[in-house]
Amino acid sequence: MQEFDLINKYFKNLTKISSDPKIKYSSLDLKDDIAIINLNKTHDLIVSKDIFIENVHFLKEDGAKKISSKLLLTNLSDIASSGGSPLFYMLGFTKNSNCDEKFIEEFCQGLKKIQKEFDINLIGGDTSNSEKLAFSITIFGLVKKNKILQRNSAKAGDLIFVSNYIGDALLGLNIKNNLPKKILNYHQKLLDKHFFPKPRIDLAKKLIEENLSCCSTDISDGLLKDLSNICNASNLDAHIYLSKIPVSPWAKKYLNENSNFSIQDLICGGDDYELIFSINPKNLAKISNLSKKLKLKLTHIGEFYKPKSTLKSPNKKFDVFLFKNFHNSSSNKFDHKNILKITKLGYEHQ
Repeated sequence: MQEFDLINKYFKNLTKISSDPKIKYSSLDLKDDIAIINLNKTHDLIVSKDIFIENVHFLKEDGAKKISSKLLLTNLSDIASSGGSPLFYMLGFTKNSNCDEKFIEEFCQGLKKIQKEFDINLIGGDTSNSEKLAFSITIFGLVKKNKILQRNSAKAGDLIFVSNYIGDALLGLNIKNNLPKKILNYHQKLLDKHFFPKPRIDLAKKLIEENLSCCSTDISDGLLKDLSNICNASNLDAHIYLSKIPVSPWAKKYLNENSNFSIQDLICGGDDYELIFSINPKNLAKISNLSKKLKLKLTHIGEFYKPKSTLKSPNKKFDVFLFKNFHNSSSNKFDHKNILKITKLGYEHQ
């Protein structure tokens, strides 16, 4: 059973809206990566949790510093995707006979470096013994009241944007798993994107401060998969264009030398931790200015639309339609020859 099927069938029934006026909270129907807790008249507390499992999310051979860095950075990305500022975190840690003091020391060095960069600290946690290593972070952040970015807030007609480049982390993972004899500069660029994603905290906060967006998610399971999460939360379809997907120079170089990968693979690979966000078309100039201000590439890759029932797949309510090239959808007609078949949305949590 896939992640959201499992959540909707079993865990959603365990949630409710707070009935205590002094302690208001919301699970957001478990459709987002965070929960909201009322803090005061001006701000809310947001909370998120992730788990890293050995041989699923990391290999011990990756090295303790890289494992802990990515663990904390990906949790920071959940705070970023909501438009929040990180405060502190708690850590769950399992150990075994292969987890010596040197590993733990280097693990903490990795955490300390990221803590310093984002001005956060560890406030508690738990340890246990396990055959496999597993790490879990519960992270807390602060967001202005009624200013959170959510998956269910996209509107028909909104433009779909992504930050930076898509697919570098997938190629970095492939390089890690099939190490070439010599690591070239562009190989290292892709490896760094796999091990050290960049939480887009500054971008998300600016989207809120300048009233440019109210809908966002980070790309953890793949652009198509995470975009479909927005579609299902907002009851919309999405049209995106393969020709508009931003691909880095080093990824292009790798694709030119490796025929096993295509751009279509990059949009369902996952681990990018870039932001997908929606904007009203009237804010295009402001987004361009923000891109220059942050020195961060922001690319328009598609639009959100009201569902076209005649094109629904039988087992899915809302869809992502992938087009090879940009087409004018304002006429409400599809260029069927331009539609590309989607065989995989992204990583599935089984």
